[in-house]
Amino acid sequence: MSLAGKVAIITGASSGIGAATAIHLAKLGVNLAITGRNIQNLEKTEERCRAIGGAEVFVIQGDVSNETDCKNIIDSTVKHFKKLDILVNNAGILEMGSIENTSLEQYDRVMNTNVRAVYNLTMLAVPHLEATKGNIVNVSSVNGIRSFPGVLAYNISKAALDQLTR
Repeated sequence: MSLAGKVAIITGASSGIGAATAIHLAKLGVNLAITGRNIQNLEKTEERCRAIGGAEVFVIQGDVSNETDCKNIIDSTVKHFKKLDILVNNAGILEMGSIENTSLEQYDRVMNTNVRAVYNLTMLAVPHLEATKGNIVNVSSVNGIRSFPGVLAYNISKAALDQLTR
């Protein structure tokens, strides 16, 4: 199955797995809406994708923990490309701490980015993905099935993401 001409949103595309995913999909001819908080890094990912050729790249600066930004990510992508085929929920954050020293503010930041944003973006994208018989990719971690010390909120968020995906 060819992916050329498909449209994908990739969150957290300003670095790491998100940037690498964007570059890989660009090589396959997928048109990309890349999003993240750091516009300079997003522009670097955009340049690398454009250098490959064959795929259009649309940059959307935004924070997935912000509901308005999530709505804008979906709406502006569909307005620009007229469809959506793939949603890659990659954006995530990790904060250090155990039950003894993790604040509720830290917990909320991690859960809002790693779980609530995925739920929200997926909910907003589903009507468009149903129309194209599209796909959702949720990027999780081994921390979802095996807890590691010192990153309690992250462990919880990835376990929740695994359940959402199932």
